[in-house]
Amino acid sequence: MKKGIFILLLILVMGSLVFAGGKGEKAVDASATEKIIIWTNLTADAQAKVLNKQFTEVAAEMGVEVEMVTISFNDMYTKLATAVESGNVPDIMHTNFAGSAYLQSQGIIIDMDDVIDGIGRDDFISSYLHVLNADGKTWGVPDWALHTSVWYRKDLFKQYNIEIPQNWAEFEAVAKKLTLDTNRDGKVDIYGFPVPMHAVQVAPQTYYEFLYSAGVTTFDPKTGEYSFGKQKREAKEVMDYMINLYKTTSPPAAIEWSWNEYRNALVEGTVAMTLDMGAVIGLAQSNNPEMVEKLGCFDLPGRYGVKPASFGSGYAFVVSKQGSDKKQAIKKEFVSRLYTSERAAERALSRPMFAFPSLYSALEIYKLSPLVALFQEQIATITDAFENNNWYWYGMENGLSQMSSQIEATTFFGEALQSVALGRETSEKAVDYIDRQLQEQLLLIE
Repeated sequence: MKKGIFILLLILVMGSLVFAGGKGEKAVDASATEKIIIWTNLTADAQAKVLNKQFTEVAAEMGVEVEMVTISFNDMYTKLATAVESGNVPDIMHTNFAGSAYLQSQGIIIDMDDVIDGIGRDDFISSYLHVLNADGKTWGVPDWALHTSVWYRKDLFKQYNIEIPQNWAEFEAVAKKLTLDTNRDGKVDIYGFPVPMHAVQVAPQTYYEFLYSAGVTTFDPKTGEYSFGKQKREAKEVMDYMINLYKTTSPPAAIEWSWNEYRNALVEGTVAMTLDMGAVIGLAQSNNPEMVEKLGCFDLPGRYGVKPASFGSGYAFVVSKQGSDKKQAIKKEFVSRLYTSERAAERALSRPMFAFPSLYSALEIYKLSPLVALFQEQIATITDAFENNNWYWYGMENGLSQMSSQIEATTFFGEALQSVALGRETSEKAVDYIDRQLQEQLLLIE
């Protein structure tokens, strides 16, 4: 465990860079002096507000104190590593699947199968549970998941008589057709498709959506063996395709764009399409309501039509090992009480079309909300993908893996992609570099 902590701290320094009464749970006799400390990575006001409300409600029901601490993604792994090193980890953490994988790899959280069974295992979308599985156990209670889609301007597709593309060649043609000089002054006013490459998380997220749609993975989804090194030719071809899109259909500034920039570009109307997890809807509802009804989404097509997998992740509640048996029981009940259908739906709706609840019963409530009334077709498409198609978070194609947190805590994907986009390196050498870095990370965490 110490080795894993040191590795993550070293990487960060060097900068290479989840209801009242849980469906069958018996109430625990909680003392009013008990205090539950919860960390969450959700810093967006709407999401943090709902979490704080629900945590306060559950604490009142149980007669305990609760303290919620928000930790941004930029600080997450530094603070996690420090907390693990000191032995002073939070009681409960609400984090993404990569954070869950890191905590499980350090041996400081407990499996949550009894809580899931108490809530009702059959009410959970099974793929949400699968991604949190390791060693035959489920190490968190999934809260919600997100799915990467191409969000696009329906009005522009209609205006230019464009059909939804079915393969990469068609997608490229659409992106080029929608790169527009609307006032004919010789300058692009609307770009067809941005290729964001901010080195912190965004670059690998962009790359992996294309990799998965071409059948390239970090690990073999069935065996768990390292597979990227055997697929370098395909990975190079994926990179070449992305960089060509960047040079022909993307704003040049997108080389440094993060989430806010590419989402704002679609909401403000300066790009016609973008990869996103649906956060553009909440942003448009807040900043440009007239744009909301103009937006739709479709899955990035497979390279030749059939798509092997998509890029997606989500959030979960995990519980630390620390504390007495009584404290452990209190923490488990606290999490269980968060899983009424109404509370699960409310949390997901704090970021509509970005977060999709893990409970079928909550999803039915979710679909009835006015916040998503315009997007029933898209909800059906996305939830079908969760249930019936393959979706992975980078490095977790075979279940929980610390590789995912290593990718998030480093910047080598972004460095490689940016170097090719700027003409400083070939895609072949960039993919070789990524392969070496991935294998080094694998050796360190084994």
